[in-house]
Amino acid sequence: MFAKILLFPTLCLMLGLLPSVSMAGNSRQQAVIAEVQLSPAQLKEDLQSLRTFIKDTHPDIAHSASVTELEQAFLQIEASLTQPMTANQFWHQAGKLNPLFNDAHWSVNLPQDQTDMQQLIKKTGGVFPLEVHIRPDGELTVLALAGGADTPWRGATIESINGVLAPLVGRQLLALRHGDTPLNRANLLAPSFQLYYASVFGSPAEFKLQLKQNDNISEVTLPASRAVAVIGKTSENFADNFSYGVLDNNSAYLKLGTFSWPDEQEIGVFTKEVFAKIQKSGAKTLVIDVRENRGGNDSVWIDHVLPYLADQPFRVGSHNRKKVIANRASATEPAGLVIESEFKTWYQPQLKNPLRFQGKVVVLTGRRTYSSAVQFCNVMQDFGFATLAGEGSYVRSRSTGGIQFFTLPHSKLDIIVPRFWAARPQGGFTGQLLTPDWLMPDDVTAPNTLIQAVLARSGVR
Repeated sequence: MFAKILLFPTLCLMLGLLPSVSMAGNSRQQAVIAEVQLSPAQLKEDLQSLRTFIKDTHPDIAHSASVTELEQAFLQIEASLTQPMTANQFWHQAGKLNPLFNDAHWSVNLPQDQTDMQQLIKKTGGVFPLEVHIRPDGELTVLALAGGADTPWRGATIESINGVLAPLVGRQLLALRHGDTPLNRANLLAPSFQLYYASVFGSPAEFKLQLKQNDNISEVTLPASRAVAVIGKTSENFADNFSYGVLDNNSAYLKLGTFSWPDEQEIGVFTKEVFAKIQKSGAKTLVIDVRENRGGNDSVWIDHVLPYLADQPFRVGSHNRKKVIANRASATEPAGLVIESEFKTWYQPQLKNPLRFQGKVVVLTGRRTYSSAVQFCNVMQDFGFATLAGEGSYVRSRSTGGIQFFTLPHSKLDIIVPRFWAARPQGGFTGQLLTPDWLMPDDVTAPNTLIQAVLARSGVR
């Protein structure tokens, strides 16, 4: 058994001051992408452009980030820009800001032409061959083969990758990932593990893995995969995102995998059919699963879910703070002005809706619930429309939004910055996390276990 790897102090971890793991000596190593070299002057101009865009866009930096730590990080990054770098190398520096933002809506990302996984595979020959779950300490657990196919190694812990301790690899990648909390960053890194691994460690033709399963350690060699991970990705297939099922004679299940869908009316037709089936079934408990829902449009759940559940007026938040940006400025609201205001729109319940469900509702929240899905959970919890159930607190209940996009002029790194934050309906301080009413374990290798546990706790089983 390997000795436990000690974590460095928080600031060192956030700034990426971990031992830098390199696989450059591997004869199978090949560059991810042949890039042009940018001069130190160009890199510093990009860093300043990033600073300016944040200043002009974000309404309240201290809402999630330490202004002092952020400034120290900017100065350290600027001091490191003494030699020409590729855009990828520059991201390894600028990306150290991501954990400091403490916000999954605020990030510094690789250029778009480097995030196309099919192009990456074409140029490199293949990527990391497994889909994984990552813990904040860097521990990696096997979920499937890349592309989602099952594997006998499901649930195994990865001890090492090509001779490097896997937790060290995981922590080095986490030092470049954005997210509200360490748990949120880990859960958001998992779907992008192949991309981050290739960017930092390159693309070897094969991966020598040491796997631990049931206290047994095995050596496994897998070739680089030409399949892209599907974990945490929004499928283009409606049925993968929205589904209904009968759990038993007294309970039903509704999966809402996303609130971002090109045809909202399709969702409306689906939910009307679902609640008609629920009424016909006589179910007394409804389990709504948003564990993989990373958000989208509030109108999806306001217009197509709450009409069947709300029994009192509701609003999506209590108050918000926004920065007036240039393309939204007016004579009364000039660019740069920060405005705090109250949510005054209240939505009325449809008490006469013949399909309104009046039984017990439990909302499953979890690893990748975010953005509009958090707003949905806030409303369901604050107005007593449902009980929230899940493993723990991953993200803030006071979320940011109105994200703005910017491309740095030289490196073409993609920047995302929010222009407002919105407090949950009952208010709540900045650091308040979305916390389930029922704190229950959620096994990443067996997601149906939580559903069965909820039914047992609800008294249906």
